[in-house]
Amino acid sequence: MEEIVYKCAQAARLKYPGLRSGLIVPGLDMARLEKASKCDGDVMHIELEDGVPPERKAEGRKTICEALKKFDWSGKITLIRINNVGSGFVEDDIDGVAEGRPTAFMLGKCEGPEDIQYLDHLVGRAEKKYGIPHGTIKLASMIERARALKYVDEVAVASPRMMALYIGPTDLSTEVGYRRTYRGQELEVGWVRTRIMFAAHLAGLLAIDSPTPHYKDLEETAIQARWSYQLGFDAKTCVSPRQLDAVNKAFSPTEDEAKWAADVFVGKEEAEAQGLSVWVKDGMMIDDAMIARATNIMNTVRMNQERAAKFAKK
Repeated sequence: MEEIVYKCAQAARLKYPGLRSGLIVPGLDMARLEKASKCDGDVMHIELEDGVPPERKAEGRKTICEALKKFDWSGKITLIRINNVGSGFVEDDIDGVAEGRPTAFMLGKCEGPEDIQYLDHLVGRAEKKYGIPHGTIKLASMIERARALKYVDEVAVASPRMMALYIGPTDLSTEVGYRRTYRGQELEVGWVRTRIMFAAHLAGLLAIDSPTPHYKDLEETAIQARWSYQLGFDAKTCVSPRQLDAVNKAFSPTEDEAKWAADVFVGKEEAEAQGLSVWVKDGMMIDDAMIARATNIMNTVRMNQERAAKFAKK
């Protein structure tokens, strides 16, 4: 059982390695969309739901589609948060943006797996309309409704297009009743975060955490981001570009972690030379699970170095 869970937890990270931060970007603002395409964030949460008033939805779709075509989004995941099923907007959201080939459409206020299945149908129809290979555009879901949380395992596997679950703890608090402090580890949200992370990784999906709303408090941003990293999330979203550096650092291996990982591989070679598969380092037993963790750390270090070099050229 442990081996199966481990493989599932790593599946999304193998598809989308080295993620750290996300950024919420208003879908109506072309200038900010251009800046987002050049920023040092990895998952762009482009807003077409609550952040766009009903009378400007059509404008938002057009702006987002143009931005997806016009700017270079290479190295980034583009998640378009669309309106909920039953809103009267979701069909046009997908039809109006799909031509721009976003990475995925992210459903806001998902109620259950049937919503994801409906989206799968809409996206498949849009791909056919625009000559996009079937299955190119993925799906993600906000988990911000009590019913969606109840059926989160079913939501995660409702479509082969599914690539991520994204927690919406404030909306959930309104329905479920816990009271957010918005500070530190937020123990009141701990079970919800862990439940969604577990469901995502069990299904081989990314688990994306919500932002720290106190965007000017970079110390608090860093504390919450590191806690999110330790819980097992693959990225944490930001509400402001000024938070990106703090979150990126929190989701990157520390110097001590990188040294530990490098030492594990040195020890592995020495152990194999002695015919051993398990050995002790600094009082800690090292086995295949530890080697896998060390591998993930070293891969992240390498990707961060490559990303820094690429970003410096922009």
